Amino acid sequence: MANALTTLFYRLPRLTVLLTVVILISGYFAVETLGRQEDPTLVERYGYVLTTLPGADAERIEATVTEPIERRLQELPEISELKSASRANVSQISLDIREDLSATEVDNAWTLIRQQVALAQAELPEGTTAPFVERAYVGASTMIISIAWQGEGDPPMAVMARTADTLEDRFRNLNGTEETEVFGLPAEEVRVVADPEALAAAGLSMSDAARLIAAADAKSPAGQVRSASNDLGLEIGGAFDEITRIRAVPLLQRPDGTALRVGDVADVVKGVEDPVSSAAFTNGNRAIMVVAYIQPNQRVDRWAAAARDMLEAFKADVPEDIAVETVFDQSVYTESRLNGLAINLMYSALIVFAVLFFVMGWRAAIVVGMALPLTVALVLTLFKFFNYPLHQMSVTGLVISLGLLIDNAIVVVDEYEQERASGLTVMQALDQSLSKLFGPLFASTLTTALAFAPIAFLPGGAGEFIGMIGLSVMFSVTASLLVAMTIIPAIAGWMDKPRHQGERQWFWSHGVKFAVLSDGYRWSIERVLRFPLLGILIGLVPVYLGFKVGTSLPSQFFPQTERDQFQVEITLSPQATIADAIDASQRASELIRETYPQVTGVNFTVGEAGPRVYYNAFNTTQGVAGIASGFIQLEDTHQARVIVSD
Repeated sequence: MANALTTLFYRLPRLTVLLTVVILISGYFAVETLGRQEDPTLVERYGYVLTTLPGADAERIEATVTEPIERRLQELPEISELKSASRANVSQISLDIREDLSATEVDNAWTLIRQQVALAQAELPEGTTAPFVERAYVGASTMIISIAWQGEGDPPMAVMARTADTLEDRFRNLNGTEETEVFGLPAEEVRVVADPEALAAAGLSMSDAARLIAAADAKSPAGQVRSASNDLGLEIGGAFDEITRIRAVPLLQRPDGTALRVGDVADVVKGVEDPVSSAAFTNGNRAIMVVAYIQPNQRVDRWAAAARDMLEAFKADVPEDIAVETVFDQSVYTESRLNGLAINLMYSALIVFAVLFFVMGWRAAIVVGMALPLTVALVLTLFKFFNYPLHQMSVTGLVISLGLLIDNAIVVVDEYEQERASGLTVMQALDQSLSKLFGPLFASTLTTALAFAPIAFLPGGAGEFIGMIGLSVMFSVTASLLVAMTIIPAIAGWMDKPRHQGERQWFWSHGVKFAVLSDGYRWSIERVLRFPLLGILIGLVPVYLGFKVGTSLPSQFFPQTERDQFQVEITLSPQATIADAIDASQRASELIRETYPQVTGVNFTVGEAGPRVYYNAFNTTQGVAGIASGFIQLEDTHQARVIVSD
């Protein structure tokens, strides 16, 4: 009598149909609701501490600023590496947090880092700015918008700055936005342009006027009022909040009781800093870049569609001479990867059907072919259950496992066909084949899953990045076993037809038989079983050749990326000014656009680390005038490698 479990799904068609429908529907909803992003979400283990002391040379910066902060940070065991760079006016300390710490422990480490930096601040010389601790975002930009001047004359930076601020606010209000950044935004400043002769006539010097103006900007608390029921802080009114307040600052009191005010001897104007400390350019035109990052586990395609709609409405309020252009959109590359997965699945299904049609017949081809979409749908359901998004690593794992998804189904269907050919009924053939194969298939699935377990559970940043490759394969082989032991045998039994002794076997029903190959394979197996040592030696030959050839292959963690863009960086001498860096970037932009007509966009950021279009393109150099970083946009992916190697 057939085992009740092995034939359960064959005997209960409604259960099988229900399970199939549930898997397909859950897979569809998983695809619709799973987060989509280009790269995995990584824990922020990298950052820097930036401190400035205007007027100090590199040696003084090292002795009085960098070393006190470093000593405090070295007390933390959570930090694995510290690197410092002391330049004129600027101290930058880059730091890495230990790879073995969890995400919660990393958060605690950043709190300790800020506490240690706050303690070190008391040891810094007067005039030093408060140290700025930056916890670097690990990942590429989701969308980069360039606000560039296209008109004649000097760009109206104040207008462009307000436009950028407005756009940044709209990105922040967009559902799913994690954070935003602005690059090339000029800092606003208020200039007091004094008349030296008027000051001298009043008996004042420039330094006297500067001191009096600074003293009038009340920012410190004036004291406290304490009582039994209240404890209140006091502040002096009069902090500079508008230009008229600066113009009204008294410089001296005249004998007649009137006051000489700043507005009497100086022009007070509000504008942007000159010279600038940072700048951005798009195709040689002055620009400001607004960058937005999506929240983890969000669908980047839907977020990007909403962002594009928002941008279209935003452009209607922008002056004609200011161009608002999307220079980077991560959703394009994410959709390309997912489309590639869909194409691979389609080709795999067609190849499987074609091969099995000629080898096992059309019934077996259909039955085994159904295992592919069912298994993929079940894997996507597991992704949704464990809240894993779709990104390049999870998609890579699915592509790797495509060849493993149908192995179990092929073995089960082939064994069933063999049992039926021996004269057993459908129920008996299902019971015999599943009882015989469960142990071996379970063992092979377990060994494959365990082989990828070290990748799936790799600790640190490497595990956060490539771990989904291992998990995808583990999910795939497990889902393949479940489908092959339940739904596939039932469908094979339903599609079977009554068999009669001596009936002719057509190739479209049972596949093409190659007697020469079958006899040759049978002969080789018999020889190997008779002489086991011969089989071992034959098996070792390809292993030896693989190791021999492998030593001559170049090694790299991942192949070169296929993108229609690449990043560049220009580093000038430490004495270079921001004007030198701007000139170098402009000349580089013009040269690239003239030399390579396939270049569609050149974007540079000068004086600060620019926006990232690659997750691993770290550039934490800040406060250095002689640095320009940018990315080049091409017409297609095939030209990037040619231009880079040129």
